[in-house]
Amino acid sequence: MDSPTSQFTDRLALLFETDGQPPIAGRVFGLLLLSDDALSLPELAQSLGVSKASVSTNTRLLARLGMIEPVRREGSRRDYYRIAPDLFERSMALRLARWRRFTEVIGEGRRTLPLASAGVRERLEQYERAFSYMAAAIGRAMVQWRGVPSPRLASTGSRR
Repeated sequence: MDSPTSQFTDRLALLFETDGQPPIAGRVFGLLLLSDDALSLPELAQSLGVSKASVSTNTRLLARLGMIEPVRREGSRRDYYRIAPDLFERSMALRLARWRRFTEVIGEGRRTLPLASAGVRERLEQYERAFSYMAAAIGRAMVQWRGVPSPRLASTGSRR
């Protein structure tokens, strides 16, 4: 792997690690992001200088996160992976879903827990309003950007 590619994948590794993901997942993602073709586990492992087992574990993680997808090649028994074609929409939909779940949990807690003080109640209300507003705004922006409503982005209303 050339130096600029290595630097790019290393920077993604640091970003992934900051988000609590394994650094190797960031390197695999970076290499696939720069590849025109789907790559096999041995190709990924060799290019990154890591074990096939590590690549296998991290490609499964990235696939579960919707960032990459497996590809079959006729006549080959190997697994190949590529960046998901709708990566941006998928990643935004996952983030929005997390924000919506967070908002729902905060709202449920605000409504059902015996809160000790008005300050705690106000804090939860502010969080619920802020996350609900931002999730709705980003959902609308994604629908506008895409031009066609997506089932993953369609639910932009808040549940109060």
